[in-house]
Amino acid sequence: MSKPRWPDLLQPPDHLHIQELLDAFWTELAPLAGLLPRQQFLLAAEQLHTLRQIILQMMLALNGIQRPATHDLNTYLSHNQRSALEKTLLLPSVEPDSQADGWIGQAVSLVVIYRWYAPQLVSKYSLEYPVALERQTNATLVKTLPTWPQEITTD
Repeated sequence: MSKPRWPDLLQPPDHLHIQELLDAFWTELAPLAGLLPRQQFLLAAEQLHTLRQIILQMMLALNGIQRPATHDLNTYLSHNQRSALEKTLLLPSVEPDSQADGWIGQAVSLVVIYRWYAPQLVSKYSLEYPVALERQTNATLVKTLPTWPQEITTD
């Protein structure tokens, strides 16, 4: 009897792409500072989707693979990885008089997840953590969004 085949041809992650993901997270998070005060919720949703896709690729890279073209992504993520990302899928309010807190909550959750995976990727693949980019993005968000946390701890 032959061994069952994986449903997808898996490739190891590209180190340069992982570094690009680490940087792209912060450049994709920064536009929320301009979108949320203007209640541009459709664009904010796109930004959060992009951030979620970056995190997903980071998780897969830590698991040792590039994102495959697949119909069964759950196979390549642990239960904890799936659960963490699924919790960021809750829809915030889009009422005109609502605060941006639900959107900010999603973004902060993604920052927490990023801060869990990014240092592991930096260590595993000998990459650089984008400290300056993170500081710049956080400073912009704190200055622009009144309810953005002054500090996000992941301990």
